[in-house]
Amino acid sequence: MKPTLLIALLLAPLTSLFGADSSLSVKPPVQTARFSPAADWLHDARLGVFMHFYPGNTNQLALVDSFDVTAVAWQLKEMGAAYLIITLGQNTGFYISPNSVYDRFLKCGPGERCSSRDLPLDLYRALQAEGIRLMLYLPCQAPNRDARAQSAFGLPVGQRDQPINQEFARKWAQVIHEWSARYGDKVAGWWFDGGYQRIQFDDAIAAIYADAVKRGNPRAIVAFNPGAIATSKPDVKLVRHTKAEDYTAGEVNNPFNLLPTSRWMDGSQWHALTFLGSTWGRRDTRHPTEDWIQWVRAVTEKGGVVTLDLGPNKNAAAAPVGTFSAEQVAQFKTIRQALPTKAARGIIKISS
Repeated sequence: MKPTLLIALLLAPLTSLFGADSSLSVKPPVQTARFSPAADWLHDARLGVFMHFYPGNTNQLALVDSFDVTAVAWQLKEMGAAYLIITLGQNTGFYISPNSVYDRFLKCGPGERCSSRDLPLDLYRALQAEGIRLMLYLPCQAPNRDARAQSAFGLPVGQRDQPINQEFARKWAQVIHEWSARYGDKVAGWWFDGGYQRIQFDDAIAAIYADAVKRGNPRAIVAFNPGAIATSKPDVKLVRHTKAEDYTAGEVNNPFNLLPTSRWMDGSQWHALTFLGSTWGRRDTRHPTEDWIQWVRAVTEKGGVVTLDLGPNKNAAAAPVGTFSAEQVAQFKTIRQALPTKAARGIIKISS
């Protein structure tokens, strides 16, 4: 039999189903959510720490040089934290790591807006020695309190969130990729803030940012913060905000009534981020430890993950810069120790 005739006969049934005979009813394939195996380590980690640490002005860049990575890594190990998320920068226009692309857009010199010290790299080295992963935070737009940065990236100038589009996103992605390419697999994931509908953030922009991250580390996980729910008591919603994300951003102010039904939220790892203190970046405690234990246990038993924001010390005369208060360290450690042993995986071992 000629090969062409054999191929025609083999394809004939498919033609009858999908070709001219439209009278036949063909059941469409089942549509399933895209699950991200890259987030498996986050699921196993269960509990980590978030830190707001970024310069507010030129003088505060010196704080980056004073940050004690060894002391912070030791605290995180003692607390049982499996990972740390730290802010590269936020709205002020100053960053804790060099970035030549950002400098080029702003036409400024090294050390003017970005620190000379590569704090994330130094942190990685200290954390990796203790088996603790590093993740990074970055807003979805240029600093909204820095007119020079807004103008440099073609945004309207004003101390507020500005509307963005794909043209801007491709520029901002160059800044992101400068960091992601340098750090590679040293950075396990990214948490992007300000992915608000009111600034026209959408799936296309999320995909541009996710690509910038994953070209540096294909297994890096990403999430995009959707912003607040418009209610009488505004809070931030826990949803899978974009098709590009591997885990939910999950920023919530009042977490105790929020529980997952399973590990997954529309295909993304269920993850919540909230603050241990009275608000973001504070060094006190706002709830009894037992209340935190009950909630974190309930979340993790359903396959969810919790990240707690702790406040770093910024006064070198009081304690090593970057370290957490004894009160918050004790509370976090007690919460971590209360998680069921059968689900505990301990500190995750990371290959160098």
